[in-house]
Amino acid sequence: MGKSLSRALIGTVVFTYGFFTVILYALVAIAKGTYFKRPTENEKLDLQLARDRLWNLSKVFDGLSHHILTLQSGFKFHFVSNDIPNIPETINSDKPLVIFIHGFPDSWAIWRRIIKTSTLQDAVSLVAIDLPGYGGTESLEEYNATSVLERLTELIVTLRTQYGVDSDNESNKKRTIIVAHDWGCVLSMRLAAEAPSLAHRFILSNGPSMKLVESNIRRLLFSANKMLANAWRSPLHARGPLVQALRTITPLARQLLLSGYIFAMQLPTPMVYYFLAGGNWSLLRSSHLASYNKEEHTHIDVADSMASTMGPSAAELDTKTPNADTYPASLGERALAHVLHMAAYYRDRAATAPWVKSIETVASLHSIACKKRMASSGAGLFDEGPPGALKASATIFWGKDDIALDSRICLDGMGDYLVQGSQILLLPRTGHWTPLERESGAALIKTVQWAAQGEERDLGAVIAESYPGVQVTFSR
Repeated sequence: MGKSLSRALIGTVVFTYGFFTVILYALVAIAKGTYFKRPTENEKLDLQLARDRLWNLSKVFDGLSHHILTLQSGFKFHFVSNDIPNIPETINSDKPLVIFIHGFPDSWAIWRRIIKTSTLQDAVSLVAIDLPGYGGTESLEEYNATSVLERLTELIVTLRTQYGVDSDNESNKKRTIIVAHDWGCVLSMRLAAEAPSLAHRFILSNGPSMKLVESNIRRLLFSANKMLANAWRSPLHARGPLVQALRTITPLARQLLLSGYIFAMQLPTPMVYYFLAGGNWSLLRSSHLASYNKEEHTHIDVADSMASTMGPSAAELDTKTPNADTYPASLGERALAHVLHMAAYYRDRAATAPWVKSIETVASLHSIACKKRMASSGAGLFDEGPPGALKASATIFWGKDDIALDSRICLDGMGDYLVQGSQILLLPRTGHWTPLERESGAALIKTVQWAAQGEERDLGAVIAESYPGVQVTFSR
């Protein structure tokens, strides 16, 4: 009875705050004049051209070709790459494999400024994927942790084979590097903790470890509760403890305010669709405008960002790769409801629910781990740590001006979750969307190059060449 009442109370709070957030966002959009604004003919044309530019399977985008990969499970992923997978030239090359994983509400295209860089394309095999339910990748029936992480792991294992990382050549020392942002970072944090053999290094940007977030929330609430207890015991001297308690929960209160959209994602489906698509996609358009932070951007930049979210239109669904591969059939079925698949990551607890690994996944991870230990020291692979601790080397970037995440909730204590060879870097002039901003994008490029070349130099000094003022807040 008690548990049922508690669940009902939590459900009521979530619904109330989520509904309040929807109304608040709508009122803000109306006040700004964006809610009732209709796209001009030029804006419609820009979006159409952007979707053709990013999603036409028959076209090359700045040296990157489209690929549809069908896994052994039958699931279809879309990705772009500068090298053709599963051909002798790619398998036998010594170029490291770098896999880019996007977040909400984006697709592979959020990396477009980084992966079109000629110096990177010459040095590494770049693969920028669409997560399940996003862009050109097939949909899932449910986006819980097991469904998403199983498919993502199967993809990475397959890419490692098709790009020659796991070849039987004894002299092969090819590395795999995973670069992730936002939701991609959240999922990659779980991979680094629960499947660390998948990559030699994880480069993670502005996304939290949910285990650390939960730990920080409990710590703050416990501390505030102790202070309130002191105030209760000494009413005459209560002012000091009360002020301390308020200061202690300030980060939590701020994060709760910033996370209103997460509560809105828990509402009934029609409300969620209205929240994300209502007012001519005003919420997502505002998010994309904010993604450039203080930098100047053109109408083409905005069109590319919206096209990244919208995915292929009916015209692009009819296109084919040079190998005659087409987009999965499920894309046509979700044409008007693709945002609901994005929201399902929040609704189905992809970040926090247990990952029940299949026998195939366990066998694949074991095989890679054995090869990895033979080829390297495997430092950190079996290090102990708190629940959710990362067991692979990680470089964490954090844009200080993040509008979605409070660093005190998401970063405090992160060092305890990292193994040898890891770093945390604070970018003082950057917001949440690090792949899009020019300074932070340059820092990410430098870091990928550093990781691909063997990690020989001091990373802080390397990044400072393109991002003066970067702060290395943790290094192990």
